[in-house]
Amino acid sequence: MNIGFWTLVTKKISIFPLAVDLSLWALVAFLVPLAIIASLVYPNVILEQGLSHRIFYFHVPVAWVALYGPILASFFSIGYLISKKSIWDNLAFSSNQISFLFALGVLFSGPIWAYSAWGVPWDRTDARLQSFFILCLSLISYFVFRFLILDPKKKCILSAYLSLLCAISSILTWGAIRWIENPGNHPGSVLGKGGMDGDMRSTFWFSVVAFHFLFLLLFVLTYRTQKILSLREIVREERGDF
Repeated sequence: MNIGFWTLVTKKISIFPLAVDLSLWALVAFLVPLAIIASLVYPNVILEQGLSHRIFYFHVPVAWVALYGPILASFFSIGYLISKKSIWDNLAFSSNQISFLFALGVLFSGPIWAYSAWGVPWDRTDARLQSFFILCLSLISYFVFRFLILDPKKKCILSAYLSLLCAISSILTWGAIRWIENPGNHPGSVLGKGGMDGDMRSTFWFSVVAFHFLFLLLFVLTYRTQKILSLREIVREERGDF
């Protein structure tokens, strides 16, 4: 089993050539620590918030990834509903997993910043906070149903539809501070604003690039893990191991 299994693995899980893989690892190992260090020492801080404002350079880029991850997964899910090929389900599942990981980063970093800026860790009147929490619950529901449904085909179909619902939740979260009157404390969109000083703007966009490359690396690793698990099941079925 080991020989056949690893033969399948080496042939089918590769996404990028080895040189691209190594370059991606090196890029993330360089960009992410540098982005964190730069956010801690380089830009000026908002006086009203003090040093806690530096969480902004982690919190917002991570939140962006957490929001577009389900949208990316929805395109993969549509691909599965059209083709019924498992590769699309694996891609959607991988994207939602990384999105949930980044969402946890938002939920942990947000209250720290909020407590310093607003005096409370969670403002229940804030539309963005409540909608983001609903997005997290939607992703949890997606994983719970995948775990509970044993039939592979039914699992993939239901997961595809749930992934579309998660994408809708993500879009509503993105629009929470744009489309409705927000009574909470959450600031508006940072896009299209000229209020940031040059050092803040450059640090922010550098962090955005760094965490997007981190998302790409984690997505590739998660997808490969999912492919390995799928191929293991194929080998077991061929050998009759149940």
